Amino acid sequence: MSKQVKREIRASTVANAAGVGAVIDVGVESFVVPGIDYWRQSSLRLVTLPRLSSRLKKNLKTTTETKPSLKVSRFPRAMFCEKCRKITFWKVEFEKQGQEPSCPHRGCDGALVPMRFVVACENGHLDDFDWGRWAHSGPDASPGCRSRDKLTFKVDEKAATGGLASLIVGCETCKSSRSLEQITSKDANQHLLGKCSCRHPWLFGSQGSCDAQAEVLQRGATNLHYPVTISALDIPDDLVVEATEEFSEQIMAHPKYAKLKHFVSGTEGANTDFVDLLVETIAGQLSCKEATVLDVVKADIDGKPISGNKKAPMEIDQNLLFNEEWKTIQHALHGGGIAGQNFRARPEPLDENAPRWARRLLEGVVLVERLREVRAYRGFQRVKPGGPERTVPPDVSASENWLPCTEVFGEGIALSFDLDSLKAWSAAIPEKELNVLGQLEQKRLDENFWFLPKVDPVFMALHALSHLLLRRITFECGYSSSSLRERLYFDPDQSSAGIMIYTADADSEGSLGGLVRQGQKDRLAQTLYEAAEQGRWCSADPVCSETAGQGLGGFNRAACHACLLVAETSCTCANTVLDRRMLLDEKWGLLTFLEKNG
Repeated sequence: MSKQVKREIRASTVANAAGVGAVIDVGVESFVVPGIDYWRQSSLRLVTLPRLSSRLKKNLKTTTETKPSLKVSRFPRAMFCEKCRKITFWKVEFEKQGQEPSCPHRGCDGALVPMRFVVACENGHLDDFDWGRWAHSGPDASPGCRSRDKLTFKVDEKAATGGLASLIVGCETCKSSRSLEQITSKDANQHLLGKCSCRHPWLFGSQGSCDAQAEVLQRGATNLHYPVTISALDIPDDLVVEATEEFSEQIMAHPKYAKLKHFVSGTEGANTDFVDLLVETIAGQLSCKEATVLDVVKADIDGKPISGNKKAPMEIDQNLLFNEEWKTIQHALHGGGIAGQNFRARPEPLDENAPRWARRLLEGVVLVERLREVRAYRGFQRVKPGGPERTVPPDVSASENWLPCTEVFGEGIALSFDLDSLKAWSAAIPEKELNVLGQLEQKRLDENFWFLPKVDPVFMALHALSHLLLRRITFECGYSSSSLRERLYFDPDQSSAGIMIYTADADSEGSLGGLVRQGQKDRLAQTLYEAAEQGRWCSADPVCSETAGQGLGGFNRAACHACLLVAETSCTCANTVLDRRMLLDEKWGLLTFLEKNG
């Protein structure tokens, strides 16, 4: 009897790296996560965060805590047998409940392994690679052969190298074959692949037409799936936006709103219970307060403007949410603290023995003893990040009223910086360095790296300091490096300049307390000193400090895994726009400037 397979992934990843459209490996098997219209509602629960859901115009849902499950599709369908080396194109009828795929050819029953390469395009489509066409495209091919179901995948032990050139796809019928040596070459495959098939693996057939050029990628490649997410902290309502304005559109579009308006305007207490039930239903489904629903319907009946002075609905942006959070942090810093249900913060003085640069740079420290973060999954992109118009929504084939999300509870340390000191330093940076940064910013705009922040010397310095603190605090706070995360608050137009380091691990619920302890007066000064000193030296120097064009898109300089890079889940900018020289250069770096002019 075959052993039953246990297939598991972390629940928090289904709204990020393992979200809709992602190809995930579970043991030796490979699957693709389907659109949310295929997800089991019984495995989901509603998450309430009005300041995020109201702007997205969607409800937010995450997995339940008791045995959640997710229906997935096997992908790629092309697999090869480790025993007989034949390629099989998987069909639903081959599936055996709870068992790994095995070779369906008579007398074999060997283990099947997914083929390594798939086809994708910049518009988010994904499909199997045409192995039959590849086998018949080599120099010794038989063009007239139409066989596609008798293919083999073998290793040429006589090949000069052990790379792709030694892997051969062949046809048993006509003996045509071709190695995988040029399988990722765009020039070699342009005529072979042609235009995109406009498919999503979990949907039947083509989804229209697509003019994008198809490209061959490894199924585990990082550019096969770029998750698009947005994050918000649960901060007190009275410190952010007016709920009536934010929810009015959703409330008035609700199917039961017309009935509620009719009963509220046409009765005087006769159907109070029925009105209360409708209000409760609408509020529950939209994750808003019942008072907000009543305010909207009464304003609508009275003919009053619901949206106040707002000229048009504002497109939700991560910076908009960051600005609101920064105002809350500033309120906690200058107002003596905040004691909300899911946001408790208090100011903490900086030790007088802190480094000279820290005493001048830091305007204040806020210890966030409890926070709640919700990250919503807005869709994905493939091959190369593009503008928002390229994002494929998670409800690809339907129109769902919700988005997947994760909910994290934790703690954090927020540092507020003196913006005037930062501006004074940026004005003193050598013109040569500013020209290089200007070229990087122009590259960001020209190549449409819209998801990256503006290339700014102050931002790069604060980002480098944040990474140095992340790496240093990991050694002392009790959390693993991947459990810590950064939030960068920098917007000169809003007079914001600060960072927050917080726990981002859903499993621990951020209850260890070590991070807040690290931010207290008797600990933080030493941590700041050690973080800066650690960044002055890199084991890869001078190569690291003198190499331009590192990282994604070439936006890094003096930043490598030995000195500045952190876990991908910890950085909000994909480990890019980093340069420790901005912080630590001996002639013009930020810390050098503050030490000399303090």
